[in-house]
Amino acid sequence: MKFINKGKGVQVRQSDGDGRFKWENVKTGETIELPEDVGLRYGFEKVTESIQKVTEGKIGKIKVETKQFEEDTDDEFFKELTKINGIGPKTAKDIVIWGTREKLMEAIKINAELPFRDDIVQKLREKYK
Repeated sequence: MKFINKGKGVQVRQSDGDGRFKWENVKTGETIELPEDVGLRYGFEKVTESIQKVTEGKIGKIKVETKQFEEDTDDEFFKELTKINGIGPKTAKDIVIWGTREKLMEAIKINAELPFRDDIVQKLREKYK
């Protein structure tokens, strides 16, 4: 299962498959593949996979199933942020790692201090007030 580290950087002990173990550094914002219990123990958040819809169709007389993928809400939020003039992909990624659209809107609503540059905070406040 994939996890993302939204806290401080940590070292994770992983097996290499031959009975040996190695330590791997996982920085803030990085993703890593771990068993579910291990990822939760380290305090990582699960990475939500794209939502799949299975639809049925026909090719000639043969019935087939197709999978359609819907975009993850984080992807939509990321795209929305990059459309704001002055916010690039790196800054948008930092904002998405920091939290969701709802968390950002709530922080702006209560006038909380945001951990971004002043010009970025001003643009976010204008967009999401």
